[in-house]
Amino acid sequence: MKNFAVLLFLCLFVITSFAQKKNGTVYSEHETIDQTKALWEAVKNGDKEKVKTFFADSITVVRNGNDWQTTAENFGNNSGWWKANFVNLKVEDAPGAYADAIEYGDGNIWVQDWLMLTGINEETGINLDLHIHNLYAFNEEGKIGLIIQYFNNNVFEDIRDAKTTRENGKVYINHPYIATVRKLVNAYAAEDLEKMKSFYDESAQFSALDHGWDESIDLVTRMGYVKDNFANAKDIHFKQIGYPDCIFYELNNGFVVYSWWEYSFTREESGEKVVMPLMLSHSFNDDGKIVQEMAYYSTNHFE
Repeated sequence: MKNFAVLLFLCLFVITSFAQKKNGTVYSEHETIDQTKALWEAVKNGDKEKVKTFFADSITVVRNGNDWQTTAENFGNNSGWWKANFVNLKVEDAPGAYADAIEYGDGNIWVQDWLMLTGINEETGINLDLHIHNLYAFNEEGKIGLIIQYFNNNVFEDIRDAKTTRENGKVYINHPYIATVRKLVNAYAAEDLEKMKSFYDESAQFSALDHGWDESIDLVTRMGYVKDNFANAKDIHFKQIGYPDCIFYELNNGFVVYSWWEYSFTREESGEKVVMPLMLSHSFNDDGKIVQEMAYYSTNHFE
């Protein structure tokens, strides 16, 4: 049995070895790579005439699976869109990536690169942060006859949409969710922890400036902090500033209440009275429970 296993392994090794076939050479430095870099430099500078010189008269363009035929003249003229629409445009290798030139056994040469395009759309102010993968097929004259590109199109849809005017829901000056927020604030002022908890969904998340802008805590942790606050403060009071807004966002199909307050309390130990501005944001689920609370205030008041 042992000899059979060894024989089987040797057979598989021989089969695998014969299955390998070299079909060309890969270069990290090549004149065609230099040409693609010069092409993007011309695109960045808005040099449409220079862009045309890198392409064959007839070109096949494939973008995210969609292909069409065009000419070097049209491609070059269209490349001016980048310079006309973006400021501080940069074209660089994506972090950790570099271009390859592949010379296949039949003599065909392809270049593939992974680029990062950054800039600011001048009309909308949208920041471009685009990863793009390009493949270029060169003909016998050293011209690009086929270019294949893959990228996420979302940023271009955002730019297109930003040029239009669109409503995204409704604003309510009176709404049951506004009443919920007022009841929640009143429960805090009354130091009624159980009443406060009744307004939140069990999965609610909380964030505030003193936790870090990109961090959040869960309901149990939040209630622990509130309990500590109750132990160290008295005469808690909230004065409404202006009026809350309840906004229904059509895009996310959800309700958010924004409210502004003057929050005051007296420190239990020192007797010092603290008065501070506070903004609250509460997001609601379909059951009318708060699923996210965000608090904005100056942390200096707690030092």
